[in-house]
Amino acid sequence: MINSSKSKSRSCFILIVQIKIDIMNVKHLILIIILVSYNKANAQKIYTTEEGHIMMMTLVDDKPFKAESHKLALYLDYNTKVVNGVLDLKSLSTDNVEINTMLTEEEEPLILRFTGTIPSEDFLSKRHDPINFSWPVNVSYQGKNYKSQFKATVTHIEQGISMSCLISARGQVLVVDTGLDSLIQGVDKTIEVQFSQLVLKLE
Repeated sequence: MINSSKSKSRSCFILIVQIKIDIMNVKHLILIIILVSYNKANAQKIYTTEEGHIMMMTLVDDKPFKAESHKLALYLDYNTKVVNGVLDLKSLSTDNVEINTMLTEEEEPLILRFTGTIPSEDFLSKRHDPINFSWPVNVSYQGKNYKSQFKATVTHIEQGISMSCLISARGQVLVVDTGLDSLIQGVDKTIEVQFSQLVLKLE
């Protein structure tokens, strides 16, 4: 009888422990689902592309110079309408063989960053006429930060049932503010920058 009681007690104890473990596993599973859902919801608030197009034009030794890249990374926050751009200048392709060689031989990335806010709350929620605006942009390169003013346009593009817009901008940056004159010898005082990127509304 004693052994039988002990066996029953041991069985009850094992059952209680197993129930507690199962409850803990369910709690962990629920927590994982919540975290995954939260991260997925947050990720859907940011439109990302790493294939944006950017072009730069200036004079080098008093001759026209053009450089472009299709590796401009753009990040648009749907909630705040903040656009962040990141470009490694080493990805630029130019019509100048010497400058191409110089860029490819640089060991460290030459990261140029810019950020600005689009002054419209609903440009991705409904059809609209082109939105033209003066766009203050903060630019940083090699530890230097400065401000520039771009002329920008947001144009609605028909893409079936999906909402999409083309963001295009053009502006000038002063070479002395960037330090690019130490990288490219004989470059003019200003560089004209323009880029365009189609953005889609995430459902």
